[in-house]
Amino acid sequence: MDTKSLIIDNATILFQQKGYKGVGLNEILRVCNVTKGSLYHHFPNGKEELLIACLHFLNEVITLDIVDIFERYPTTLEATNSMIEKQSSI
Repeated sequence: MDTKSLIIDNATILFQQKGYKGVGLNEILRVCNVTKGSLYHHFPNGKEELLIACLHFLNEVITLDIVDIFERYPTTLEATNSMIEKQSSI
């Protein structure tokens, strides 16, 4: 996994657990084991730019998951029920 993906993956988890205000850059750096320079290389505008990248990442994951579910079920009702079941189990 490249550094940018590593930062996005870990920051996404931290933002989901603690919220945007609850996560500091130092915590992200520590969890990712990267330098501040490395983070700013990939996200020159800092934490806000990183959050936007995390939201884009989540959007891609969710979209792919929805597409996968609709490809596996023959009807919209079955696909929708599957999505509801999946969300209920989280």
